[in-house]
Amino acid sequence: MKAGQNREQESTSVFLDAWLTAEGHALRSVAEHLFVAIQPAPKGRVRSPRRDGMERKRFVVQNIAANLAHLALSPSHMPGNVLAISTAKTKPTRYERADYPRRILGETLKELEAAGFLIPHVYRFKQTTTTVEPTARFRGLLKCHGVRLADIGRDAGGETILLRARQPQEGRGDGHRYRPAPKRLVQYADTEETMRLRAEVETVNEMLNAAGITYDGEPVGPIRLYRSFLLRSPEDPIGFNLLGRIWAGFWQTLDSKLRHRITIGGENITDLDFSAMHPSMAYLKVTGRLPDGDPYDIPGLEKHRDGAKQAMASLLSRTGPMRLLAPKLKAKLPEGWTAKRLVQAAGSRHPVIAHLFGSDCGVELMALESRILMAVLLDLAARGIPSLPLHDGIQTRVSDKEQALEAMRTVSEQILGVALTVGEKPIWQPPALAEAA
Repeated sequence: MKAGQNREQESTSVFLDAWLTAEGHALRSVAEHLFVAIQPAPKGRVRSPRRDGMERKRFVVQNIAANLAHLALSPSHMPGNVLAISTAKTKPTRYERADYPRRILGETLKELEAAGFLIPHVYRFKQTTTTVEPTARFRGLLKCHGVRLADIGRDAGGETILLRARQPQEGRGDGHRYRPAPKRLVQYADTEETMRLRAEVETVNEMLNAAGITYDGEPVGPIRLYRSFLLRSPEDPIGFNLLGRIWAGFWQTLDSKLRHRITIGGENITDLDFSAMHPSMAYLKVTGRLPDGDPYDIPGLEKHRDGAKQAMASLLSRTGPMRLLAPKLKAKLPEGWTAKRLVQAAGSRHPVIAHLFGSDCGVELMALESRILMAVLLDLAARGIPSLPLHDGIQTRVSDKEQALEAMRTVSEQILGVALTVGEKPIWQPPALAEAA
């Protein structure tokens, strides 16, 4: 991709983590190489820069190097991902690192670009955001110094309870038709609820960082999960009862054919999930009972289960009627299907919850889902069982499978009054490994 290419239509930006550090010797050596490379050449007799100014610059370079190394090495990032860095001059909020020398960030980025370590990209959607990716020269440095994920450290701090508000969508053109409404972070004051929510996330993070999680046998570096809550409108009162999903685990975005590379404490993982969780909770909401049969067994989609699953998620999550099929959904449906046909088929299969289609109840179901999931994680953590959260399930050690399944059933019954159906999904194995097993 050439420098300056417009990435407005891509969803590949990973925002700079101000708390990442160059902890290992190898990554610190790379960062020092960058720092030396961008020092101006002496011109005659000049005053030496102040030591505190040099240390602030070194701090920024190390942070950028750690973020670029994470982008290049972590299994959570796919080829084509870029690092998004806010250069806006705004009032500090709870989401920013107070001691970060942001004043010199923009200048340092330009110097690293000029030295051949960064490729910049145009980013029109957020005019105050710069997006960059590491060059082949930077990747070569990582390889030459033998940098690994374990060389990336993390300073204490960083908000783990996020609250965002949907923004008005007036004037959004056809190019944005299938994109979710933009959201902005909302400042809030701490309460007993937010402190409890934060303590729960920290418990999970501590558990996972002590669990010996590896990918391809390599330690994965610092894990920092967070929960993201939602306000439907910026005018809504502050609340933490919508969405609430857990994010930032590298395993959450992995292709299913790569999961076999994860181990916890040297042991292979098992993949457990709540079956048809959102349709099941929608039925409980309306009828007080679980649906009969498979909720994804929709007439005409018997051979398109993935399409049926995505269709139900879209119908329950959208605001307003479905008039057009999003390209990704359309690709999973039979040839010739339209939005009208899909709505009719789903409605005929689920008449008792059809009135929820287009009602934006998805964020309420996600809040319930995340409440159940957090309770499961905390239950297992208390037993010394580390678990990797997905949105509707967990991954844990094979030897902990039965205890984990029992916890999922028990917690869902405690919260919903009815135990949700849980099961195990097979972990794909390469043919050679499968034969050896």
